[in-house]
Amino acid sequence: MGMIKTTSLKLSFWKFLCMLLTGLIVSAAIPFSLIFVGTSIGFITYADYSERSAKNLVPVIAATPDLTDVQLPMGCRYLILDKNYQVVETSLGKKDLDAAMDYAISGKINENLNKQYLLIKRNNEYVVLQYYIGSQFTNEWFYGHFPSPEVILYVLIAVNCIAVCVILTTKFAKNMRVQLSPLFEATEQVSRQNLDFVVGHSKIKEFEDVLCSFADMKNNLKISLEKQWTTEQLQREQIAALAHDLKTPLTVIQGNIDLMSETSLDDEQRLYAEYITESSGQIGFYIKTLIDISRTVAGYQPNLEEFDISGYMEQIEAQTNALCLTKGICLRMEKGINLGTFKADRLLLERAIMNVVANALDYSPPKGTIYADVQKANGFLYISITDEGGGFTLEALHHAQEQFFTGDKSRTSNMHSGMGLYITSSIIKQHNGQLILKNSDKTKGAQVIIKIPY
Repeated sequence: MGMIKTTSLKLSFWKFLCMLLTGLIVSAAIPFSLIFVGTSIGFITYADYSERSAKNLVPVIAATPDLTDVQLPMGCRYLILDKNYQVVETSLGKKDLDAAMDYAISGKINENLNKQYLLIKRNNEYVVLQYYIGSQFTNEWFYGHFPSPEVILYVLIAVNCIAVCVILTTKFAKNMRVQLSPLFEATEQVSRQNLDFVVGHSKIKEFEDVLCSFADMKNNLKISLEKQWTTEQLQREQIAALAHDLKTPLTVIQGNIDLMSETSLDDEQRLYAEYITESSGQIGFYIKTLIDISRTVAGYQPNLEEFDISGYMEQIEAQTNALCLTKGICLRMEKGINLGTFKADRLLLERAIMNVVANALDYSPPKGTIYADVQKANGFLYISITDEGGGFTLEALHHAQEQFFTGDKSRTSNMHSGMGLYITSSIIKQHNGQLILKNSDKTKGAQVIIKIPY
């Protein structure tokens, strides 16, 4: 992998923290600046403006008989009491009125620090003047429709801080994901069993180190698998060649034992001849299995051709009937109407179907019935084979399509290698289809469904 300029993850976090602190400071500085500018141009008053104005009005109010002649500062309210502390006139609300009365009678300071009171004595009455501690808008419309400048200041600071945190955190997370994306892409390629790709880079040192290690691991794995694939391919070719070579001496043995069987033999010799015939038949079966395994693993390419489904299934039915008659088993086949044509490898598909039929025959009880059903629906060809045996075990439903799996261990000695459904499944997959295993609700036996798109 080429050299790339990187930075540490720790430094990235410190940069993020500095940007966050800077953003928070700016978030608070901007509202303070707006308040300062508003105060400088006279749009917003200073926090002690009402207090200073109220105190300056004390002698004026004390000397003016009619309070309405006095221009009160914005935000100031009043309460006029007679000498018996009875309300004469007020501009205060109920809650503020009670607080003003307490102050006039007892001199109790208001608990609301934003609102304070002054008691002014006149000839026959008292005036309680309420003033506001804090900044205010000098414009009456703003004063009447907006909260105080301090409240707006706090709201702006909170909103700005939240916005800065969200924006910077989102940006940081996005950047981290971008730096991690080469690792995600590399793991996805490996999960797809693709090792022929170039691992990307990251500007974060720790991530880059992981990617370099991942690239080394990928390259070593690729080399190891290539060696393994080469070895396995050589083994498969040797097995296939050996299997074909074994067919010649086996044919000689079978031919000679057939000739011997036609001569006069005593009982002991005939028994030995039968042993040889049976053993040579087993060897022939194992050779055929070896050839099938080598073809399946090597990925034999299907020879696709289009053919009539009904006619093809009639041939399958004839072969199956011949096998069923030898074991006293009945075959019932149902075919849908207008099946039309189908494109597949005739020989491979026949082998797949007959493998399923052979399994059904092995598990069917004496004088049992095998049910076959052929239908086309929803873009698929369905070929279903059902027997009346004991059905699949739970283990078989999960593993029957694996190599060398035999649900009944005793069957391994009865010409079964555990390759039938594995080979069938491989053939169906080569046709982009699926082999479905289940237990029939009708017969309680095993049901195997071949599903292939058409």
